[in-house]
This record gives sequence, C-alpha cells and structure tokens, in this order.
Amino acid sequence: LGNNGLSGRISDTIGGLTHLEKLDLHDNDLKGSIPSAIGNLSNLSSLVISFNELTGKIPAEFDKMLRLELFHIHDNRLTGSVPHLVLR
Repeated sequence: LGNNGLSGRISDTIGGLTHLEKLDLHDNDLKGSIPSAIGNLSNLSSLVISFNELTGKIPAEFDKMLRLELFHIHDNRLTGSVPHLVLR
C-alpha cells in the first residue's frame, strides 16, 4: 500500500490484524498519531511508515513486536525517543 495516495489516519482496528507479517504504508498522506494497538501485531517482521505526516510519540507498545526486522519511520513529524526494540 506504499505510495498509493492514501490519506487519513491509521485506525486503531489495525491491532486486530494479528497475522499480518508486513505493513508498508510509506509515501502516502497519513496524518495523526500511530495507534498503540499496532503493538498487537506480534507477527510483524516489516513496518515501513516513512514519508507521511504522522505526529506524536512512537507508542511504547512497539516493544511487543518481537519479530520486527525492518523498521522505517523517517520523514514524519514524530517526537520523543524510539522505544527499546530488539530487531532481528
């Protein structure tokens, strides 16, 4: 879904996609904060949400994503520090 002209917010319901392994939403027009429910994606190995207009802090729940290997969040308007992640 990267570079697809998507706009709006990332819904909290994304946390229900527990079997999702890769999520690529880069280079869209997504706004708002990253929902903490994204931490429920325990099978996620790749998260690419760079080049959007996301704001706020990176949720501490990211530390639940133990299979994460690729993590791109650059070129947003995020604040604070990155939670402790153990990338494989």
